[in-house]
Amino acid sequence: MTVDTTCRNVVACTSASGGAGLSTFAAMLAHRLSERGLPCALVDADFTGGGLDMLIGIENEEGERFETLDAPLGRLEGEALNRELPEWDGVRVLSFDPWNGPTPNWWQAQAAVRALSEANHVVIVDAGRGEALRGVSELGDAAQLVVVELSVLGLARARGHVGRLLERVGEGGDGQPEPFVVGIAPRGTAKGTGMVDVREASDYLGVDIAGPVKADRRLCSDILSGMGIRAVNRGTRRTVDRASDWVERLLGNRARFT
Repeated sequence: MTVDTTCRNVVACTSASGGAGLSTFAAMLAHRLSERGLPCALVDADFTGGGLDMLIGIENEEGERFETLDAPLGRLEGEALNRELPEWDGVRVLSFDPWNGPTPNWWQAQAAVRALSEANHVVIVDAGRGEALRGVSELGDAAQLVVVELSVLGLARARGHVGRLLERVGEGGDGQPEPFVVGIAPRGTAKGTGMVDVREASDYLGVDIAGPVKADRRLCSDILSGMGIRAVNRGTRRTVDRASDWVERLLGNRARFT
């Protein structure tokens, strides 16, 4: 089995709102794809935040992080990097802990994403608010998954972000899929208030929205306690499965494996 190395198996996950649940959803997506038998890597390219290894509870596992990674001449060997990364229940994880080292340069991020795309069936990248999309072409040209907060402010912030991604689709021709958009219920509101209906949000943004993903107190408690993602409720699983189906269709359409 030979692997196409044009990074056609990369999914960049972004959100216009911080704290909307992007990192958690990206991690759940990578985990579900791995459960389906697809070798998967999860990359933390949120260089203004980081800490993905802490979120999933593997911060004490040995292995490479972005701040320890050396990419001579902007190149890395995929299988070698894969072996050096900590593993989370079958998913190879390249995280970034800004309190332990400097922010990687764009060529380091590019080399890591490209190398992991050679060694895995799919690479899920937590790209935060999207700053890395402008500096790393492998992320800017990747399939895009967007997490939006289903609040008035969250949708206002998301409109410009989604609009820019749709413009890229138009500029890229038929080969670039439209973004997959996930709606996350806002946290900390009284039950039944403060959340915009998914259909209204879809009309406002002009795209289909999967969800809503509602707050899960047990999941939040596990993450805040440093125990990682241990259990996912049924509603969230359905949305993660919809996103996983979308990724699998992309992989099939792009015929990466020959």
